[in-house]
Amino acid sequence: MPRIDLQTLAALLDDVELELRRLGYWRGAEGRPDKQAFLSTMPFCLDTMDFYQWLEYVLLERLRALITAGGPLPEQLAVAPMAQEFWRGRWSEHKELIMALRALDDAFKR
Repeated sequence: MPRIDLQTLAALLDDVELELRRLGYWRGAEGRPDKQAFLSTMPFCLDTMDFYQWLEYVLLERLRALITAGGPLPEQLAVAPMAQEFWRGRWSEHKELIMALRALDDAFKR
């Protein structure tokens, strides 16, 4: 049984998507990286994608697929620290997205 309510999780994912869209990072199906980009072994696929692409095409897609399939959710999540590092020096512009990611991370805390 998941520790987090699935409706709450879906709403948190929607919040992240909304912020990605607001910032102009959302690309949808037409902006999807090629298959090779997903074969990265680096955290957050940083050698093959921008962080915001990873958020859209890996994090959000996988968590939404797990919700739909009823699959096991991750035990924990720590994405906000990477967002803070990625957007270092531009925090004010990305504050709402980082806060949405922090809320998502917090939802997985015990």
